[in-house]
Amino acid sequence: MKTVAAHNLACPLDAAPLLKQGRQYCCPQGHSFDLARQGQLNLLPVQFKKSKDPGDSKSMIAARGAFLQRGFYQPLSLALNEFIKPHLAEQGLITVLDAGCGEGYYLRGWLHSLPLDDHEPKVAAIGLDISKWAVLAAAKKNQQATWLVGSNRHLPLQDNSVDLILSCFGFADYSQFKRVLKPNGKIILMDAGEDHLLELRRIIYEEVRQSPLASVAQAISLGFQVQQNQRVQFELESLPAEPLQQLLSMTPHLYRASKQGKQAVADLTQLSLTVDVALRVLTL
Repeated sequence: MKTVAAHNLACPLDAAPLLKQGRQYCCPQGHSFDLARQGQLNLLPVQFKKSKDPGDSKSMIAARGAFLQRGFYQPLSLALNEFIKPHLAEQGLITVLDAGCGEGYYLRGWLHSLPLDDHEPKVAAIGLDISKWAVLAAAKKNQQATWLVGSNRHLPLQDNSVDLILSCFGFADYSQFKRVLKPNGKIILMDAGEDHLLELRRIIYEEVRQSPLASVAQAISLGFQVQQNQRVQFELESLPAEPLQQLLSMTPHLYRASKQGKQAVADLTQLSLTVDVALRVLTL
């Protein structure tokens, strides 16, 4: 498959189509947005920010990148690639949005899995995240996708212009997803299962409860249905201290854990962990 630039960007200020003009994207109303040196585009106006530096911090992105580079989550990436296959068109232009792409690990892995030929279909891949540090890291590692700093609550994309949305451990906004999806579009979710990182959670917290799957109630209320689901489970045997710290630093547990819980993890020399992830397809 041949990858092409995104064709469906919209101005975050007035929702008008954005067109590329040199190193800028401009709308008919005169709003313009500069491409950064690494190729990413910031479409997150200050009025959409709840803090000065929203999303994952620079240190969290660095920890995630270092952990993922070690290959511990490669089985998840491979499972996602296979899960996506039957949901792609066989001709034309396929537009895929990774909504909450982080540093681009799963979108990059999927792009690398595509056949190396110029036959149809063509793919326009978009990675979007609210963290400028995440999008910067993604753009440095891959030039095939269009990388955007933006918010899932205000997707800077045109209506009815996306074939497939990926949401990997992300914060889905199903009303926005429905707006940008084509009539036959689909959403693929990757979410933590009940036993995901259970051993780590037992060390961090005094009381550990089973973690239910992320709710899709909003999606159901908007007319989506769960078409398919699959569980991916495997063990990470004897994970050493350094990647354990990286893993903690890249998850929400970093903020939820007590000082004592963090210290307990810091004192570990190794730990075996359960990876438990659910893949789901939502359709209209």
